Amino acid sequence: MLKALNDFENKLIDQFKSCPILTQIDTIAWEDFLEILIQRRFLSLSIVNIYEFVIDAVTDPQIKQTVRGILNEEFPRNTKGVPLPSHRELLFQDLLNLGATPERILTTPETEITQTIRAESYQFLVNCLGHQHCQIGLVAFLRFWAEVLVSVEYTCFWLRISERLSHGQSLQKPRSEFYYFHMIHDSRQSDIGQESILGGRTHSQELAVHLQKLITSEAALQYCIQVEHYAYQLKSQFYDQFTSFPPLFDGKQITR
Repeated sequence: MLKALNDFENKLIDQFKSCPILTQIDTIAWEDFLEILIQRRFLSLSIVNIYEFVIDAVTDPQIKQTVRGILNEEFPRNTKGVPLPSHRELLFQDLLNLGATPERILTTPETEITQTIRAESYQFLVNCLGHQHCQIGLVAFLRFWAEVLVSVEYTCFWLRISERLSHGQSLQKPRSEFYYFHMIHDSRQSDIGQESILGGRTHSQELAVHLQKLITSEAALQYCIQVEHYAYQLKSQFYDQFTSFPPLFDGKQITR
């Protein structure tokens, strides 16, 4: 069963990478690229609510602990317990270093499509509650929507982001404290069932360990596949909106 799921995930990731915006990210004007990043920020801001819902909804204590641990990373502390900049703050700083102004970041309105995607993502978790395979739905959606595809998105973004931010110490460019970190630590990295403790696990891998244990039947597998496909559709719709608004791209609509 895991082979079928792994094959499906790899195919879905390849399809996601091939969406027009992500394949042509290096040709988009810089100001238009910033518009996409600022709009994408709204999805990032909804991550906490998604994680908190899953923490309350999952029944397995070990899964709850894993999800709680990942969420706590959003609000890091130093060894003395003093709060450090949150991931939301680090995202804001990355955007500033990429050339956006505070006013632009804070006053850019959320598009209707982005708002709908956020609402439908949360509502999907609510709808899971009455399903026979509720626990699979919660973990699968969280993993694919908030971890696996996020890493894919930021990997595609990095082609442009790396023009102005570095992934380490650099005298020429500020260090990315948000995009690069999530690109690495959210990534799938291995097929489900092939996770290794050596070197540590990414968030996707931590959740995959639990997902593997939950998939005990063909019906459970098929539901997991449906959930991941829906997560993929939501993320694809987010990027599709930018192919429909030529003003964002200097009057030139990106071709499909």
